[in-house]
Order: sequence, then C-alpha cells, then structure tokens
Amino acid sequence: MPKFANPTSYVGRKGTNQHSGDAKFATAAQAAAATADDLIVSPSTLDSALDTLLPIITDTSLAGATNTNIPSTLAAKTYIDNVAVAGAPAWSETVSGIGQLSTSAEATTGTNDDTAMTPLKVAAVLAAPPAIGSGTPAAGSFTTIAASGLASLSASATILTAGAALNLGSDASADAINIGTGAAARTITMGNVTGATALALNAGTGGIALASTGAGDITLNSDDTLLLDADGVLELNSSAGVIGIGNDADANNINIGTGAAARTITIGNGTGATSVVLDCGTGALDIGTNAIAHTVTVGNKTGASAVAIEVGTGNFTIDGVTNSTYNIGASTTTGTITIGGTAQTGLLSIGDSSGAMTIEIGDGEGATQIDIGGGGTAANDINIAGGAVASTVNIGSASAGAIAVDTAAGISLGAATASDFSVSAALADLTLQSAAGRVIVKGEEAAVSAVELVSAAGGISASSALQLSLISSEAAVADSVRIQASAADGGIDVDAGTGGLTLDSTGAISIDAAAASNFSVSGAGIDLDLASTGGRIIATSGEDAADSIYLHANAGTSETIRLHSDLGTGAASVHLESDVGGITLTSGLASADAINLSASAGGVDVDGALQVNIASSQAATGAVTLAVSNAAANITNTGAVAYTPDSVTSDNAGVAASINTVVTLITTDGDSNEDNVTLADGLVAGQIKHFAVIAAGNAADSIKITPANMAGGSKITFAADPTGLGCSMVFDGTNWTVFANNGGTIA
Repeated sequence: MPKFANPTSYVGRKGTNQHSGDAKFATAAQAAAATADDLIVSPSTLDSALDTLLPIITDTSLAGATNTNIPSTLAAKTYIDNVAVAGAPAWSETVSGIGQLSTSAEATTGTNDDTAMTPLKVAAVLAAPPAIGSGTPAAGSFTTIAASGLASLSASATILTAGAALNLGSDASADAINIGTGAAARTITMGNVTGATALALNAGTGGIALASTGAGDITLNSDDTLLLDADGVLELNSSAGVIGIGNDADANNINIGTGAAARTITIGNGTGATSVVLDCGTGALDIGTNAIAHTVTVGNKTGASAVAIEVGTGNFTIDGVTNSTYNIGASTTTGTITIGGTAQTGLLSIGDSSGAMTIEIGDGEGATQIDIGGGGTAANDINIAGGAVASTVNIGSASAGAIAVDTAAGISLGAATASDFSVSAALADLTLQSAAGRVIVKGEEAAVSAVELVSAAGGISASSALQLSLISSEAAVADSVRIQASAADGGIDVDAGTGGLTLDSTGAISIDAAAASNFSVSGAGIDLDLASTGGRIIATSGEDAADSIYLHANAGTSETIRLHSDLGTGAASVHLESDVGGITLTSGLASADAINLSASAGGVDVDGALQVNIASSQAATGAVTLAVSNAAANITNTGAVAYTPDSVTSDNAGVAASINTVVTLITTDGDSNEDNVTLADGLVAGQIKHFAVIAAGNAADSIKITPANMAGGSKITFAADPTGLGCSMVFDGTNWTVFANNGGTIA
C-alpha cells in the first residue's frame, strides 16, 4: 500500500490542480503515476488513482514483489508517498490536524507564526495592543494632546470634562476661537436651562455683537428679570424692520420711565414725517389721569400740524362735568376739523341716553353748506339713525323743496321690510335710467313672479328706442328667470332681426310643447345645425307608429342623406340596431348598385343568427354575383354549402337538366333501357354542374348525360342500376369538361 505522510499545516490561498496557493493539488494522472512529491491529492483524485493502483495490488503475480524486485511480467509502478488524504484529525489550539489554531496568548504576543488566528482572537489583540516595535502589550494613558493644525473631530465627537474645567483658548494667545463657523446650516447650543447653570459672555473694549442674517430672529428670553443696563446710552435700533416691545400674548405691564427720578420721556421727534401712534385694544388709554389739575396739550397750531385720534372697537369719549362746554374748532382759523377719522368701524357719539340733546349745525338763516363726510379722501361710512331702536329719519319737508342725492360712486337704498319708491301726481313719470350702463331688476324670492312688470291700464311694450339687453336672476333655482303667459290662450312671441337669437346655458336647455311643433330654417341655402361638441345627440320618439323618427330629404335629384362617423375606429362606428324588429334598406333606383355596401379600407361582414338570404328577381345571367376584383383573390366558403337542386325523372327520349342550378338529382323511369339527360351550354365560363342518380325505377335501367358541347367526347354513360353514381362538370366558355367521375364512361 502507498504511504501517506502527515500533512503540514498551512493557511493561505486555496490550491487547485491548476493553481498553487500554499499547496497544489495533484491531477489524477500525477497521483496514479506518483511523479511528484510536493502535491496534495484530493479525495476524488485519490479515488481515480486507486482505480489504477488496486488492480496491481490484487494481481496474484505480485507475490514476492518488492521495490527492487519486480517480476518481468509486470510493468514497473511508482508508489504515492507523502500525500495527505481525508481523515486527518480536526485542528484546535492543542491538536494539530490540517492546521493548528493559535491561543489568545500567541495571538496577542505574536510568538508563533505556524498557527492560524480565528476572528475571536482579534478582540483580544485589539484589547491589548503591543507597543510600537514590540510584541508585548504595553500599558499607556492619554494625558494632554497639544494639537497643531488639527482640522476637525470626525463623527459625533464628545469632549467630557470628567469633573474638571474644560478650557478653550485659556492661554494668552490672541488667536480667534471659532465655533460652528462652517458654511452648513446647524444649531449651536451653549449651556442648558436646568439647575443653576449660568452662561456668561464677557468682552472688553471689543464689544459683543449678536447678528442674524436673512429672516432669522434673535431671541432673549428669561423666566425672571431680563435686564438691559448701560452706563452710557442704551439704544434699540432697527435698520429695516419694526422694534416691538410687548408684542407677545402675555398680559404683563410695560413700564417706561416709572422710576422715582424726574426725567423727560421723549417719543418720536419733530422732524420730517415722523408719526407717533398710541393704540390700545379694549383697555383704556390714559393721558394725565391723576388728580392734579393740569393742561394736556395734543399737537400745536403751527404749520401743517395734524392730530389724529383713532379708536378700534372701543369708544372715543369727550366728557366733562355738569354744564361743561365743548369747543371743537372754536378758533378763528380756517383749518379743517375732522371727527370720525379714516375708514374705521368706530362709533362717534355726541351726547348720551340720559336726556334730550339738540344738535344744530348751521342756523338755517343763511345759505349754510353742511358737509358730513365730504371732502375726505377715504371711503368713510356715514350712518344716520343706525341704532338698534326703531327711529324715524326725516329728510326734507312737505313743502316744494326738492332732495337731490348725487354721488360719483354708487347709491344703495336698502330696507328689511316691504318698501316702495313711487310718484303719485298725475302724469308724473318715474324714470329708472342708466346713461352708460345697465338697468338691473332683481327678484330673489323663490316664488312665481319674483320679478313682475305690470301695467294696470294698458300694455307693456318695448319701443325701438328701448333695448332690453339683459334679464338676470341670481337665484339658484331652475326657474330663476321666468317669462310666462298665464292666460289659457295666451302666447309668447319672440322675434329677432338679422342679428339672430342666441340661447346659451352652462346647464341644459329644454324646449317642450304639448302640440305639434317645428324647429326650422326657411332661407335658401341656410343650414340647420344640431351639434354637441362634447356629448351625444339623441333623437327620441315616444309615438307607437310608423315613421316615429323620420329623416326626410325632399329638395331635388342631387339630394343625399349621409350618416358620417369621422373619427370612430370601432366595428360599430356607424351602428343601425333594432332590438326586436328588422332593418330594411329599400332603393327605387334601377341600377346594379342601387344599394351599395362598401368598405374602402376593410371588409364587409354580414352575420345572422338565422338564415342570411341574398336573392334577386332579375331574369338574367349573374342576377346574384359573388366576385373578387383582385386576380390573386378567391371566394372562400366556410362551413357546409347547400345548393337548391332541380330534380328530373329521366327517359330514353331525353329530359333537360336546368342550367340555372348547381345540382341536378336524377331518378330513372324504370323502363329497363338507357335514359338520356341533356345539358345546354353553361351561362358563364367557370360554371360548375353536379349530377347524381338518387334512384332507379328498375335495376335494368341505365343512363347517359349528353352536354350540348363536351370536351373529350359527347356523352358520359352509367351502366345498369346506376343508383348512387354521378359526375361533376365545369364549363370553360365553350365546352363542358368532366372533372369528377363516379362510375361513368366518357365516349
């Protein structure tokens, strides 16, 4: 037997019989011939080699053979030495098999390079890294790292103080300390809001600058006192925005100059167009409300000074003690005094509800002009008796004085109950006129006659000078605009000139009548167009009678009626359908194409659940013709084809077969002699004729078929008892030629 050496351990690239890693596998030929001792034999290669070696071992002629003494009848063989095969023990830290695993100590010290290290040993190596230049683990600790030119701390670096202070830039260097100065958008947090954490920002003469670009805010927030104190001037400036103090929703007081020291508080300045606005909500605005008698001056009388007092939803009150006198504009100047301000919804009250008060504007003695809300540039509302109680407002008098209400804008008269606007004098006209616009009359009640034009004495007419351009209703009901003739025999006549009559609706239009009606155009060459640009056109008749829907052209010999589908691509693009009745196409034209079914790009499909009959009453050749116009085409019959035959009883004198049928069925007369059936020339070239003897009157009967002209002879004869025999012929335009023969003799 071959000897197998103990394998050496190795770790490296996998070897094959083509490539050498740490070992190379032998081929089957090398293993059988034992030509190399530096190769490894795999199990499959060993099996192939043993197939060659075992016959040598079991051969009886090997008796007494040694490595140096081989019988002459045998060929010399080379044995395989030093080859590892399967069956070696498993390798571990203590047992050597194919290889041997290193121990943790060997892995960390690196003292044995003949062993293999498993992944579990990597953790032990990394936990006790050796010192540089040594294989023995070395202890060490980090103390102070002085980094020069350190670019960054990667990943999520955390610096812990571990009970000691963390100092950045605590040396005497004048170098800048930058935190978060990169270009990326980030949040920078310094300190926290828990416990007694304090944050101190100290600066020398260089100052402290807080800046935010774009729309970013700078928020100073404190649950306790927020103190801004300066030995010098304290300024709040905003170069482009508004400076807001107390703009939050908290109901906290805002105190300006409430200290005990005597001081001057200045808000605004006296230059340019500076405005000072004091606004309050539902609270009070108090100026000089203490018990000390003093004068409160608002504005001055010089230059173009203006004083505007405006209120929101609260009241603006001018009040004093009993018998106080209120002087508004009591000076001799010609300035304008405005009470009410700009376009707000505030209430200006003069007097109160405790007693009667008479307010006189002007004395009525002179041509006094009273302007209420006039001359202003804002759209102010003027309310007269606009309170919640029922008040009567009288304008004008019973005398002949007139009232003129003029405005460059609109006038609105509104009431919550039934109202009228009328004239009562005889022959006095009431004119509603729009010189350059429309006159709109609306009735928004959901009722009949929501808008009503009534003449009690005469008719209502529209003269040529009146153009009724719009009748409009904004009610969301089906009959929001209604034109009605309510009398039983009344009618509505709508006439239009050459401008035409247009009915447009974003919804449906319904025209109904209870009697015979028409919708027509009468001018020569004038079209009547029924079109639906995005939907269908449906013509429905409810009468159970002939011609319930009737399309009629009756103008002249050139008239046509056309059903046209322009873009439809389906087989039913033009569809004639009758659910339970038939469809009849009738033409009175005496022409071969009186009814023409044509498909210019496709075929014509005629289907029926019952028989499909094509018939012609014309007494002529080709009365019914099936033809193809292309020489390469043909006519295909799918399914069984049945022809209506003519039946004859033959005799010896001769009986004529029909030339107008495809099949002739023959019965012999039974006189025991030869019968004769004659056949005239065909009608068209290509005509086919079939003959079949279906019965014999006597078994001794025979029969012959004699065409007028026949190719290859003059007759075809069937001997005695011809039942079941027959033939087929085709006419070539001159002669009949037999192309199918069952029992006949051509002579």
